[in-house]
Amino acid sequence: MLPLLLAALSLAAADTTDYLILNHNRPAGAMRVVAAGDSVTVRFDYQDRQRGPHTLTTYHLGPDGAVRRFEVTGTSSGVVSGSPAFESFKVDGATGSWHTATDSGSAPLTNAPLYLPQTANPYDAAFLARTLLRRASHTAPLLPVGTARADVVADTTVQLNGTSQRVRMVALDVGSMEAGVVWLDANDAIFASDAGWFITVRKGAEGALPLLRAIEGRWHDQRSAALAAKLAPTHGADVVIKNGDVFDSERGVMMPRTTVLIHNDRITAVGPDASINAPKGATVIDATGKSIIPGLWDMHSHLQKQSEMSDGVMQLASGVTTLRDLAADIDDAVSHRDRADRGTLLAPRSVLAGFMEGPGLWAGPTGTLVRTEDEARTWIARYDSLGYKQIKLYNLIHPDLVPVIAAETHKRGMRLSGHVARGLTVPAAVTLGYDEIQHIPFLVETFYQDSLYLPTMRAYSQVGARMAPGFDTEAPRMTELIDFLKLHKTVIDPTLGAFHTPVPLADGSDAVMGRTIAWLPPVAQRAIARAEPDTPEAVARAKAQDATYARIVKRLYDAGVTIVPGTDNWGGLPLQGELEIYERAGIPAAAVLQIATIVPARVMKQDADYGSIRVGKVADLVIIDGKPAERISDVRRTVQVVRAGRVYSAKALFAAANVKATW
Repeated sequence: MLPLLLAALSLAAADTTDYLILNHNRPAGAMRVVAAGDSVTVRFDYQDRQRGPHTLTTYHLGPDGAVRRFEVTGTSSGVVSGSPAFESFKVDGATGSWHTATDSGSAPLTNAPLYLPQTANPYDAAFLARTLLRRASHTAPLLPVGTARADVVADTTVQLNGTSQRVRMVALDVGSMEAGVVWLDANDAIFASDAGWFITVRKGAEGALPLLRAIEGRWHDQRSAALAAKLAPTHGADVVIKNGDVFDSERGVMMPRTTVLIHNDRITAVGPDASINAPKGATVIDATGKSIIPGLWDMHSHLQKQSEMSDGVMQLASGVTTLRDLAADIDDAVSHRDRADRGTLLAPRSVLAGFMEGPGLWAGPTGTLVRTEDEARTWIARYDSLGYKQIKLYNLIHPDLVPVIAAETHKRGMRLSGHVARGLTVPAAVTLGYDEIQHIPFLVETFYQDSLYLPTMRAYSQVGARMAPGFDTEAPRMTELIDFLKLHKTVIDPTLGAFHTPVPLADGSDAVMGRTIAWLPPVAQRAIARAEPDTPEAVARAKAQDATYARIVKRLYDAGVTIVPGTDNWGGLPLQGELEIYERAGIPAAAVLQIATIVPARVMKQDADYGSIRVGKVADLVIIDGKPAERISDVRRTVQVVRAGRVYSAKALFAAANVKATW
C-alpha cells in the first residue's frame, strides 16, 4: 500500500502541461511535459507519414535549474518501423559527457556551457531559450561545439482557454546556418514551436496559431530583405565576363576563350573577345582559365519559411539559379517566388508545383487533401491561377482520381508528377497520366506490390531499401520497365543523394557532401551526421543498395530516358553531390552538366529563356575555377554566380550562412 500511496502523492505533486502537434490544423500527435521536483519528463509523439519520432526524454536538474543529466529513449524519425533513439548527457564534477548514435565525448564545464541535444524536441528549444535569456549576455558556449544566443524579437497577447496571455517569440542562434524560433509564455515555458509543417502548441491555444505564424513570417521577411540589401550587387546595367571557357549545354561542348556580355538581366552577346564591344562603364570580370556554365537547376526542392534565408544563399552560392518546389504551403511558396524575383530575397528563381494528397492518418504535410473529382479540379484551377507549372501527387491520392487530375492538368498546359500513389505501379501511374516519377526507389518498389497491403503500411523508401541490395538491375522486367518509360517519354527525378547510405567513399569522404562537409559550421556538421552501418553485413547491404540505385540511373541514361537532378534536401551543396553520384555511376561529366542545365529547362518548357548561354536568354550563369565538363566535382569551386544579371560572390554568399568555402 505504501508504494502506491507514494506514487499517488508524486503524481499529485507533478506539474503536467499538454501540447498538441498539428499537421496543417490536423491532429498529428502530442507532447506532454511533466515536472516533478528536480526532474522533467517529456513524451514527444507524432505521426508523419508513418514516421516518428516517438521519444521519452528525462531531465534531471540541479539547484540552479541547469541540466545535470538527461536521457532520450524511444524511436527516431525517418523510417516507418522506427530506429532506436538514444542520447545521454551527464555532469560529473567539472566535466560534461555525452553519447549519441553518431558521437560521444567529454569536455570541461568551463564558462558554464550548455549541451545541445541531437535528438531534440520543442521543449529543448524552449529550455535553451529560457536559460540564455536569464544570462546577462543572452549567450553561452555549447557542448560539444558552438555558441548560442537568444533574443526576444516579438511579443503579443493571445487567448488560452478564454484568458489573455502574453507570449514572446525568441530567436535562437546556435551558430548553424539559420536561426530558429520558439514561443515562450510569461513564465518562460514553451508555448509553441515555430510554425512549420508540423507545429507544437499549448493545448487550448490552437486559435492563436494564425497570429503567431503571421508574426514569424514578417520577421523572416525582414531578415531576408536586410540580407538581400546588404549583399546587393553594386555594378551597373552592363557586365562583361571575359575570356572564359563557356559550356554550350545545347551541344555538350566547351567554347574556349569566350566572352559573354550581359545587359540588365539578358545575355546580349557571346563570342570571341575581339568581336564584342564592351559598353563604356561596364563591369568587367576576367574569367581567364575559368569555366562559365549555365545556372544549375535543383528539380526537387521544398521551400520552407524557417530556412528560406540560409537555403537561398546556399543554393545561389552553389551555382543553383533555378529550383522547382515540389511541396510547400501555398502562401510561403508564392511569397518566396515573388520576393526572389524582385531581389528582396537572395534565392534562385522558383518554379512551383502544386502538392495534392489524399486523406488518411499518415497523409503528407499539406492542407490540400483531395477526396473528389470536383475538389481536384478546384485545387488545380487555384494552382494554375497562381502561376504554378506542375501538379505533384502524393502517397494517398486515390487511383480513381488520377485520370481526372491528369486530364485537367494537361488541359491547362501543366505537368503531372509525383510519388506512385498507393495501389498503383509505375507503369499504371504513367498510363493514367503521370509525366514524371519522383524518387528512384519507386522503380524498385513497383515490383513488390504486396508490400502495400501489410497491416502496417511501409513507405516506398523502406521497401526500396529492403529489396534494392539484392535487386537484379539487368533482369528482363527492369529492361521492360525502362523501355516503357522511354516509349512514354517519362521523366525520372531520382534524388539519389536523398537515399544514399552513410557509408563513406573509398577516400573517406561523404558520398553526398564530399569535402564540403568541412565547410559547414561544426553545429551543422553534427546535426547532419548519420550513423554508419556497424557490421560488415550491414556495410555490404548499404553498398549494394547504393550500387543498385546508381546502376538503374545509368541504365536510364543509356536508354535515353530523361533524368532531372533534384535533392529533396536542404539547399545548395547536396545538388552538387547529386551530380557527382551521376558521374560515379558512369554518366560523362559533360552529359551530367546538360542534365543539370538545359535538360530541366526543356522539361519545364522554359528553354527559350533558360538552360544555356545564348543571346537573348536570361543571364543565369556560374563562373567556376575548374573544368566541370571534365570533372563534375569542379562544380564545387564556384567563384561567382549570376542570377538574372545580378553578380554575387559565392564566398560572400556562403559566409552569410556561416559556411567557409575553401578549395
